[in-house]
Amino acid sequence: MKTNLILINNDIIDPEEINVHPFNRGHQFGDGVYEIVQVYNGKALHAEMHMENLFNAMVQIKIPGFYMIEEMVDFTTRMIEAAEVTDGLLYTQVTRGIGPYELDFPEQCEPELIMQAVPLDRAALAEKRETGVNLITVPDERAVKCDLNTLNRLPEILARNKARVGKCYDALFVKDEKITEATEASFMVVKDEMLWTYPQKLGSVHSNLMRQLIKEKLAATLDMQVIEKAFTKEFALGAEEAFLCGARCEIMPVAKIDRRLVADGKPGRMTLQLQAAFEDYIREQTK
Repeated sequence: MKTNLILINNDIIDPEEINVHPFNRGHQFGDGVYEIVQVYNGKALHAEMHMENLFNAMVQIKIPGFYMIEEMVDFTTRMIEAAEVTDGLLYTQVTRGIGPYELDFPEQCEPELIMQAVPLDRAALAEKRETGVNLITVPDERAVKCDLNTLNRLPEILARNKARVGKCYDALFVKDEKITEATEASFMVVKDEMLWTYPQKLGSVHSNLMRQLIKEKLAATLDMQVIEKAFTKEFALGAEEAFLCGARCEIMPVAKIDRRLVADGKPGRMTLQLQAAFEDYIREQTK
């Protein structure tokens, strides 16, 4: 994979050839949105759904639709070919562009789109999946509108740092004593042969297409129902299984939360079956 290329607007170039404009609102205010697309066997997984998600987020924060969904899907194809991506991720962000230093954004602004290829060691993920991962809880101090995948990610950055210092794989956000999600993944538990996760409609969790895929397709292959309901850490610790799901971790079993075992502390049967169903789905979609 060539990581020394980026797509900026309509051009694929070496990143050293450009400079971030000091008045770019993404740089100054985090005024923009992002999306992460998984790539398997040289093909983007549901690129159109991801770019539709990105476009809708742009609309909601009033960034002009400078590029249409079809054009952004074409960008993913071009970037995969140029960067020779076989397996990995494509990170795309759109900022409002350049404007005066004011919180109120100008009516006329030319958005800036940047796309880059990101390596992902899926062999290392598979190794972690064999034992499950440990998580640490942190207060969820993020603003609302998490579902829009905005660039304002300081709480996630600090939470991930706390997880690393605590020798944990990731951090779980807790709001009003209820677990919302991890820094880059949704959180689900298996209890009474049903999947439980925080409600998307409350707007306190990221828009996560892996979660959507489980809810709409993969759970059905195991005859499992998805319950969207807030629950506590104690509820999660008392579940039969727990796992993360997201673009960067796929489906990852959780063994411990705050150094306490989830069930017997081993990857659960349903979690591993969901990962297997996901791998079957990938082969079908990228053949």
